[in-house]
Amino acid sequence: MEQFEIQQAVDRIGRMELIFDLLQKVGNTSPAALRNNMLLKELLWTLTEYYEGGQWLQDYELDEQGLLPQNLKRGVLSQDGVYNFLEKLREESEKNT
Repeated sequence: MEQFEIQQAVDRIGRMELIFDLLQKVGNTSPAALRNNMLLKELLWTLTEYYEGGQWLQDYELDEQGLLPQNLKRGVLSQDGVYNFLEKLREESEKNT
């Protein structure tokens, strides 16, 4: 694995961390905002694509191989964190339809 690819992963994980943290904070205080705010909907789509599109798994595997910096915040790579958050939003969305 080239250093450039690892740096791309580090940058991507950092972006996803920011998005995940923001969406969790808003979702916990105002779940309706995630459905009604266009920017938040776009961020939610970005996080969903990251998680479900395969990039999350690649980044997770890099972490498992010990190729990511130790000081990198990696909550978005937890096996249940993003999944549980997205499922909670889906359930809430189904209740409101």
